[in-house]
Amino acid sequence: MTYEIRPIVKDGLPGFSDVTTAPFLKIGEGYYYVETASKKNWFEAYETCRLIGAELITIDTLEEWLLVNQYLRDMNIDGEPYWTSGTDLAIQGQHIWFSNGLNITLDEIWYPGEPNNKGGNENCDHMSFSKDNNPTGMNDNDCNLAYRYICEAPQPKTAAFIVW
Repeated sequence: MTYEIRPIVKDGLPGFSDVTTAPFLKIGEGYYYVETASKKNWFEAYETCRLIGAELITIDTLEEWLLVNQYLRDMNIDGEPYWTSGTDLAIQGQHIWFSNGLNITLDEIWYPGEPNNKGGNENCDHMSFSKDNNPTGMNDNDCNLAYRYICEAPQPKTAAFIVW
């Protein structure tokens, strides 16, 4: 006699497994960990993300930017800045996503006049929120400041097994 296992699949994960995406939550097509309790400098935030198998958030599309911002607003946790993987530590004025080395090309996500390296010591990029409920924007700032942060996990991998 042979048996065929036909799992119930939800969000790409077999229903019979104990697979979880915790501590990450799904926003759009991505998986994120949003730190709302503690604040860390950019380097500590990056290190913390790596310890949970993730990296500081990299914004690949305007859709991703809007979805993450909407989540933060919906959860009412948009009153603080959040570190991203954006930086110009390697070459001053050339902001890249540290997680993949690609240039930050979405000009529309920056606050007007940013990045500006104000004071000559702004090399790490964060998402910032205005207090009057205006749209968010990216800003470069001192990497040693303590902010909240958002980690982005790689897409989960699906494995298939055949059991006899």
